[in-house]
Amino acid sequence: MIFVKIAIIQQYRYTMNKIYYHFFTIVFVLLFSSCGTYNTFTGHIQYNPSKQNEVTKSGELDSYLDSKENIKFVLRSPEGYENFTKEEQSQWNDLFGQVEKELIRKGYIVKDRILLDLLLEKGDMSIDEVGKAINTDIIIEIIDVEFDISNPVREFSIKEKGITTNFNNWENLDYIDCRLSKLECRVTMVGVGNVGGIFKFYVSGCDKGNDFYIKVFEQWDGTLNNEKESFVGWNYGNVSYKSLTHTYNMNEILRSKAVSRLVEALLSELIVK
Repeated sequence: MIFVKIAIIQQYRYTMNKIYYHFFTIVFVLLFSSCGTYNTFTGHIQYNPSKQNEVTKSGELDSYLDSKENIKFVLRSPEGYENFTKEEQSQWNDLFGQVEKELIRKGYIVKDRILLDLLLEKGDMSIDEVGKAINTDIIIEIIDVEFDISNPVREFSIKEKGITTNFNNWENLDYIDCRLSKLECRVTMVGVGNVGGIFKFYVSGCDKGNDFYIKVFEQWDGTLNNEKESFVGWNYGNVSYKSLTHTYNMNEILRSKAVSRLVEALLSELIVK
C-alpha cells in the first residue's frame, strides 16, 4: 500500500513538473516575443528608368552618321517657342545652353541655334536648306524636357539583414519617389532631309542605387516586425518619415546633372563609332 502511495506521489510530481515546464515555456515565449527595440538599418533602393526609353530610328541614320568625320549639331527650338512667355523662353534658353555645353564638352561642333531659328522664320527655305546654309549635319529639335515626373518605387533591400522586401509589406510605409527627368527630341539628317529618329529618354537619381535609413522594431531573436510602425529617412539623425523623394528638380546644379545624363543617353544612340 505504501509503494502504491509513493508511485502516485511520484506520478503527481512528474505531471506537475510537466505542467510547470509547459506553462513557463509559454510565458517565456509570450514575454520575449513582445520584447525588442527600435533599431535603424541601412536600406538600399535602385531603379532602372532606361526601360521606359522610347527609341525610334530610321534605317539610314547610322550609315549617315558613319559617313561624317566630325559631326556638327545644332539645336532647334520647340514648336510655338515664339508664343512662350518671357519666363518660359528664359528657362528654355537655359536648357539649350546646358545641352550645347554638354555637346561641346564631348568634343562635338555646335552651330548657332539663333541663326537656325532666324532662317526658319523667314519661311523661304526648307529645314534641309537651312541646315546646309549653316553647315550642320544633325538638327536636334527638343520637343519636351521635364525634371520632376513622379515615380514611386516600392522594392528595396535592407543591407544588414541581407533581405529584399517591398514597402507594401510594412505598416505605415509608402514608397520612395525616385522622380524621373525626361528628354524628348527629334533628329533630322540635314544631308538627306529626313527625320532620322524620335527619342524619349529617362533618368533618375536612383539609377545607380541610393542608400537611406529605415527604423523598424527588431524582436529579441533578430526578426524585424513589419506590423509595427516603421519610419524612413535620408539622414541617420532624422528617420521619421513615411515616404521619401529624390528629384533632380531641386536646384540648377542637379538639373544640369540630369541634362548631362540625358544628352549622354541621346549620344549613345546617335554615335555608333
